Amino acid sequence: FIKYNLGKIKSIELFDSSQNKVYDVVTSKSRYVVKEFSNDAIGNYYQLSKRKNQIAISELLNKKGIKCSLPINLNDNKFLLFDKKYYLIYDYLNYKPLKSSEVTLEHIDVLASTQAKIHKVKTNISLTNHYRVIKIDFDKQLKLLKRVDKDVYQVLADNVYTMIDIVNSCNAAIRVLKHNLCIGHNDYKLLNILWNDMDMVLVDFDALGYSNPTVSLCESAFTFARMGKRINYEYYEAYLRSYIKEYGNIKENYKAAIIASFNGKLQWLNYMFSKNGKSKDNYRDGTKHMIEELILYYKNIDKFNRIYEKVISEL
Repeated sequence: FIKYNLGKIKSIELFDSSQNKVYDVVTSKSRYVVKEFSNDAIGNYYQLSKRKNQIAISELLNKKGIKCSLPINLNDNKFLLFDKKYYLIYDYLNYKPLKSSEVTLEHIDVLASTQAKIHKVKTNISLTNHYRVIKIDFDKQLKLLKRVDKDVYQVLADNVYTMIDIVNSCNAAIRVLKHNLCIGHNDYKLLNILWNDMDMVLVDFDALGYSNPTVSLCESAFTFARMGKRINYEYYEAYLRSYIKEYGNIKENYKAAIIASFNGKLQWLNYMFSKNGKSKDNYRDGTKHMIEELILYYKNIDKFNRIYEKVISEL
């Protein structure tokens, strides 16, 4: 920190360690947020190049009026390499994430219109396609969970045939919808959106890549309308209305896009499955909650589609 004229470190506190560790660092000059990338996140030149492109996109969005948290330049370089790990350093922002109970219709309007603005930005910067074919060996996972966590095992066992249907339907839908692509944050949720009154700033661009705008819309409308184990349908409708008002007409079949939007959640479920029984970190609660979230989403497909049709008929 002294080398880059950021002051002498006075205190370091761990903010988050779910994937890449994030620290709150106070120095003699200021306060910073420092992100440490795991070897899984940046372990080779390709991964480093991908991260640099993600930062370039966040800078582009910022220029387009979509406020993003940007890393500090360190002698014309964003990344700090120290002890074989890569770091990004950010100025500390006096913003905070909202809890789901704090979200209002005014927030929903800003969230939806901002996502639509992101989807309209054009760029030639190289990014990866967000979508992947999902392959999950549910028999293998049931055997593992039965041994390590009976509670999570029971949740999966009770819903395994629905989960198989979700995976197969999602893979079929993605093959059709993955070709119309735009910039997507792809982790557009309350933890990654900070507020100061109604002023909003985006953070955490680790999942940023190309995605289908309608698929991303479906996933976000569900995300911000979900209140624990129930859906706030008024918020879902308001999200669609605000998004379409900013973005314009939607090209894709909306119900197919809903099914395709399971892809991101299934990718995350697959990741958690890979950690169960192999890591000291407890991913099993997350596995249970994600299965329950997927089932809740699946049960509401027709309802969400009817809300979309209502919104379109009224615009």
